[in-house]
Amino acid sequence: MSENTEEVKLLEAQILHLQAEIKALQQQQQVNCKDITFQFTGQMQDALAFLCGQTQDLEEMVVSRLKEEVEELEEDLKLQTRIDGISLNSCIRKTLQNRGREVVQLLCLSGRCSELVFQVEFQLSEVKDGSRTERKISDLNLVLDSNDLQSLSSFLSRYRPAPINNGKIIERK
Repeated sequence: MSENTEEVKLLEAQILHLQAEIKALQQQQQVNCKDITFQFTGQMQDALAFLCGQTQDLEEMVVSRLKEEVEELEEDLKLQTRIDGISLNSCIRKTLQNRGREVVQLLCLSGRCSELVFQVEFQLSEVKDGSRTERKISDLNLVLDSNDLQSLSSFLSRYRPAPINNGKIIERK
């Protein structure tokens, strides 16, 4: 009998732990949805807000608008890739700070240009002042995947325009 009581207490503790974990994940999902919808305006923001469960109005119209917007963005991306030869494989964005009118995000892009494989990581600070938005890039890191890029690495490590600081070049061999 005491074994059953101990087992019940253990199971109840596990249930409480799982409930706390579910609550934490739901809160993280809300934060992620806010981060996603914050980046867009207009139809795209409405569609993302709907998909994140923040609104229940006009379901079909929002989904239709979202599909149209995605198709337009895909066409724009294909055209841009044909023009500049840069093909992105991934883009990861993480919000580091969100203090009302100031948002700091970490962005990581990876892709290729011709035979050059690269990864770029930087922080983007965005300060909103009324209708004006000021953006600043910092902590720029560039990873090049190649064996013979000494001259390019030297050039890039010397080149630092005013808004970019703490840049560094890492070469993979």
